[in-house]
Amino acid sequence: MIAEIKEKMSQRGGLKAVIFVACGGSQAAIYPGKYLLESEANDISVKIYNSNEFNFVTPKCLDERCIVICCSLKATAETVKAVETAKAAGAVTIAMTGSMETGMAKVGEYVVVYSNGDDQIYSLSNQSMSLRLALEILYQFESYPLYAEGMAAFSQIDDIVAKSKKEMLPAAQSFAREFQNDSVFQILGAGPLYGTAYSMANCHLMEMSWRNAITIHSGEYFHGPFEMTNPQQPIVLLMSTGRSRFLDERVLKFLKVYAKRYFVIDAKDTGIEERLDPRIAEFFNSVVMIPLERFFVAQMAQLCGHSMDERNYMWKFDY
Repeated sequence: MIAEIKEKMSQRGGLKAVIFVACGGSQAAIYPGKYLLESEANDISVKIYNSNEFNFVTPKCLDERCIVICCSLKATAETVKAVETAKAAGAVTIAMTGSMETGMAKVGEYVVVYSNGDDQIYSLSNQSMSLRLALEILYQFESYPLYAEGMAAFSQIDDIVAKSKKEMLPAAQSFAREFQNDSVFQILGAGPLYGTAYSMANCHLMEMSWRNAITIHSGEYFHGPFEMTNPQQPIVLLMSTGRSRFLDERVLKFLKVYAKRYFVIDAKDTGIEERLDPRIAEFFNSVVMIPLERFFVAQMAQLCGHSMDERNYMWKFDY
């Protein structure tokens, strides 16, 4: 797929930008690809948009030298429209979706189907497929030197997640007991886990658990939000491995002094740095941690007798 796209781009003057477009959990899921390209690409511009913002505030740079990667499990209307918006501008579109039967699959120039549902294969999840696409783009367009190491890492992902769930079950149950009656959470993360923090707050706590939550970038915590730190406030810190870890460690140092009801979910505890090439492990943080943070929230939902499949409004009304 990417080889074919590269050939098209060579006839158009070269690849100018890769633009990721999605809503909600799908946007969190494609974040790993955006993070890798933004970090490692030399000459490729990288952007990420909410689907409807992309439709209504379409970037002027959008043209035939862009790859637009749109993601929606079923066929969120505004994301389907985003594919059409990108196609109308001449861009190459890749539609990431849950099956070949969705509206996304019908409009995308190229289609990537990812594993989903109760028996999801995490090495083939939307997070993983976003990262696979980004690795392939980096390799084919810029000869990325860690391509082989990156692709080899996917063979370890399912075992890392399964083992981590087993080992972290006591911690997840402790999390559930501690926070089962709380209604407002602060979720902190940075670097490769900022999208994961968004996923935990917006999707797994607010959408699926009906608990208010706010996403706070670990680096932004000391620029306003830390004034709301107190011994009663539930705070979840998602700690990443790699170059941005210092930001999380700085937050943890502060929490140990001024907070009491904080909880740390640390990517380092998954063994990701030992199992994967340390030069590439950073980019797989979210692939491993999104299923794990959801696992923690699921223990709370189970303890409280609240199904994470229940909704007040979603799919029930016109909105």
